[in-house]
Amino acid sequence: MTEPATRDAEQTRARILQAAFELFVDQGFAAVTMRELAERSGVTKSLIHHHFGNKEALWDAVKELAFSRYYESQKQELEQAGVPDADLLRNGVVRYFRFLADNPQVVRLFTWAHLEGDSSCVHMDAELVGLGAERVRQAQEAGLLRDDVNPTHVVTTFINACTQWFATCEHHADWPGMGNDEQYLDDFLKIFMRGLQPD
Repeated sequence: MTEPATRDAEQTRARILQAAFELFVDQGFAAVTMRELAERSGVTKSLIHHHFGNKEALWDAVKELAFSRYYESQKQELEQAGVPDADLLRNGVVRYFRFLADNPQVVRLFTWAHLEGDSSCVHMDAELVGLGAERVRQAQEAGLLRDDVNPTHVVTTFINACTQWFATCEHHADWPGMGNDEQYLDDFLKIFMRGLQPD
């Protein structure tokens, strides 16, 4: 008897999340009103409050949902990796780049979060950065990567380079000699990975 109600509640929650994702991607957190969220999702404002509490909690849920697929797969790879090596780092760069390429709306959502000084969902990316930096440190100790650079800086360098590429792609698209996504990734990997080779 409760199964249809449960399914309806899950569908309603999913509909609210999808509507919120679309609005937040288009306008950012600050500009979106609860009225707009209710109209876009086809529910009442009170139902949004019932499922999420307030707009801030809904914003957090949207960001977590948008990042969760990448987060889970990358976390699993980092936790299950055997002996860390340069290939683990290279694979991490490629995985993040492909995630951003396949999810341009997520790039825009992250950009809004950065512009608005939001740090409420920092726990997920901080956990991945910590795991990644630890794997880099282990590879440095094994002599597989140069050991005179901060492991956390290694991870944040590729995160920033990949994110910035997609966040500003329309701006730099017409720069002379600018290549496509795959050409950029290939050149970035050459520069990045060769720069981390031990002396």
